Amino acid sequence: MREYNAELEIIEQQDYKIVKANEIIQRARIELGILELKTFAYILSKVTPNDRKDQTYTFSIQEYCKVCGIDDKNGKNYANAKKALKSLRDKSFWITDENGAEITLGWLSKAKVDRRSGKVTVKLDEDIQNYIVGWFEQYTQYSLCQILPMQSRYSFLLFELLKSYANLKQYTFGLDDLKSKVGATHYKDYRDFKKRVLDVATKEINLYTDLEISWEPITKGRKIIQIKFYISERNRVNNNFRTIKIKNELEGQISLIDYQSEDNEIKIT
Repeated sequence: MREYNAELEIIEQQDYKIVKANEIIQRARIELGILELKTFAYILSKVTPNDRKDQTYTFSIQEYCKVCGIDDKNGKNYANAKKALKSLRDKSFWITDENGAEITLGWLSKAKVDRRSGKVTVKLDEDIQNYIVGWFEQYTQYSLCQILPMQSRYSFLLFELLKSYANLKQYTFGLDDLKSKVGATHYKDYRDFKKRVLDVATKEINLYTDLEISWEPITKGRKIIQIKFYISERNRVNNNFRTIKIKNELEGQISLIDYQSEDNEIKIT
């Protein structure tokens, strides 16, 4: 019975919602790897609108692994989780405010790991809390389990971006602006950007999330200058079946060792 209840708790946690103000998704330029993105998403799944601004969040590394579908018996998970937390503590990113000014924000202000208990305590950066904790007029919300199977950070970032515009059904980005928003400015050749970012992200978003997306390039002369996305949200029944499929895939199928190094991603050895 205890094991059954523990499994139910894991399933419930995979359904926890992540809520962000649209502003931080649409105006930020983020350079995080997939492990860092998933770790921060897991932390955000514990946030509620009524939390205090100085709230701390505590969880065990074993719980973190089980919820995220990571092999919790892997001997390097402790060290790799510490790497991800340290990276989130050390890194910052730029966001453009409503007046066009650029501001740096951090991810975490504190991360504490107790080796004896395996417990982690974290505190969000003071500035980022304004976009995470509280009630917002315009916000993006999705279940944690939708991003957990993703292997590409571009899939994660593009999903959040398109999710924030889903009510519009379609949205057009300037090509350079889109590259900046998903952290892919180093792909100068459009063919590389299409192959390594757009094609991969489209496949994973359509496979794992409640969005169905497609896109087309917009040209000026012979030059591609914009990407137009078409966005539709799946009905609840189809999405429930998809969620069940995702959770089945997550059960011990992922290991932190499996996360291959991408540009700007933590290298795990």
